[in-house]
Amino acid sequence: MQDVLSTAGKRVLDRLAGQAEALFAFDFDGTLARIVQDRHAAVLTHPIRDALHALAVTAPTAVISGRSLADLSPRVDGIPAHLIGNHGLEGLHTSERVMHQAQDCCRAWLKTISKDERNLTRAGVVVEDKTYSVTFHYRQACSPQVAREAIFHAVSMLAPAPRLVLGKAVVNAIPSGNLHKGSAMLELMHQLKTSGALYVGDDDTDEDVFSLPDERIVTVRIGKKAASAAQWYLARQSQIGLLLQYLTRIRGRLASA
Repeated sequence: MQDVLSTAGKRVLDRLAGQAEALFAFDFDGTLARIVQDRHAAVLTHPIRDALHALAVTAPTAVISGRSLADLSPRVDGIPAHLIGNHGLEGLHTSERVMHQAQDCCRAWLKTISKDERNLTRAGVVVEDKTYSVTFHYRQACSPQVAREAIFHAVSMLAPAPRLVLGKAVVNAIPSGNLHKGSAMLELMHQLKTSGALYVGDDDTDEDVFSLPDERIVTVRIGKKAASAAQWYLARQSQIGLLLQYLTRIRGRLASA
């Protein structure tokens, strides 16, 4: 794993951004927006919003998030980007049958979870109903360990068993199947007929993209982590603006050539 803003990394970015049909995709929380204590307060700073908008004007751009589309859309309002929510379940013309199955599954889970609500609340866990998935938040818990134990106890009672995706102070329960950020990335590339793509994310929820065996995709993780399947890294989330600006400059040169 190497720094994507290094000389070697910039050569890779130059080749990718020089392709007319390249796609640029980003996670939201922890990537485009800083991680904050209150998830409702997560926003794009004005410089990042402007930089993302500038890139989206020059090239196909996407935001692939674990947030629901209803939650994500107002946070990127005005930016001409493709939006994918619920870890790949929303935003790609997923069949109504699959969506209904996911919704019914989550409704059943929430009924089960409600029976353990007192234990979860006492542990500082907040349960978020995202219609097609369920997320357990514990960023504000006094004891992360106690919170995780409460979450995994609740999850152990869910039927059918969910696919669990761990994030930063969150546990995502997702209906089992082949829909995830990785499959969403591939489907979007197929729909847009892209020749290459960049994906930037920050934690375990993004490993479904990082681990794709597809040489067309350049993967970047926020923060260096040896166990990650990402090829490149940005040292800090605050550097995402530099990456966006660099890509936009390359696209600008391509358009004026």
